[in-house]
Amino acid sequence: MDLPPVPPSVRALATSGQLPPELAALFTPPGHERWGRIAEAVDERLDEVDPAVRGAFALAGAYGHLDDIEFLESGEMHEHNDRAVALIEEALEHGVPDEEVQELWDFTYRVQDAAHLARDHEEYVAKHGATAERRLNIKLEEAHARYEAGDRDAALRLFREVAEADVWGEFSGAAHRSDIGWCRLLHDAAHHDGPEAARKIWEEAKASRHAARFPYPHWSAPPIEMLLGTGVPDLLAILARERLEAAESNPPWPLDDDELRVLALAVDEIERYHRA
Repeated sequence: MDLPPVPPSVRALATSGQLPPELAALFTPPGHERWGRIAEAVDERLDEVDPAVRGAFALAGAYGHLDDIEFLESGEMHEHNDRAVALIEEALEHGVPDEEVQELWDFTYRVQDAAHLARDHEEYVAKHGATAERRLNIKLEEAHARYEAGDRDAALRLFREVAEADVWGEFSGAAHRSDIGWCRLLHDAAHHDGPEAARKIWEEAKASRHAARFPYPHWSAPPIEMLLGTGVPDLLAILARERLEAAESNPPWPLDDDELRVLALAVDEIERYHRA
């Protein structure tokens, strides 16, 4: 989460001449404020400062409590957010205009949502002993090892378990791991069982995502490369088109040199297919 810009009244505190020198020093140089220490100072000394800057000082404390808040545990996020809300209210009561606090108000609502997600994440790890992504990674590591050892059937079962993971529920946020499972199944089908088997896996992968895109267009180059020469120019065309559309989207996702190389190979194979 990106914290809004420092409000003008807070920025002016260092040079206002109305704070004790040791407090004013916390705000300098601009851009290097020690926001955690500022929050502590406001909590400790708010009643001591000149009433003329009490509102701005309170707002500085709110800003300090919100700085880097997304890196805290969920309980601490709630505590710091509640304190920031109280200090914003204090700032308003002591003359800080509404327009200076609005963005911070909005930010506190986003923090509440983030804190709930953080709590869910903590409870998940406490229950399962690892993050959702780590659990899928462990299964992928085992699947890769079995495949390399020649135990294809066992490896494919594990790749499918990862591919079909509930990325909207239990494994929320780990869709890219699911994509790896589908890509490994697609690779195996294309290289061992032929084009029709690959197309079947492709359709399964598309259907499994419940309207999400497979693969995520920005990551189309690896599956393009693994499908080259396997007799599926139709899949190459879809992947290439989606990657090019992502490159021209807003904001764009520029193509790097390796992607340009892979796309050129795909285009050449597609054109050869149409000439045949």
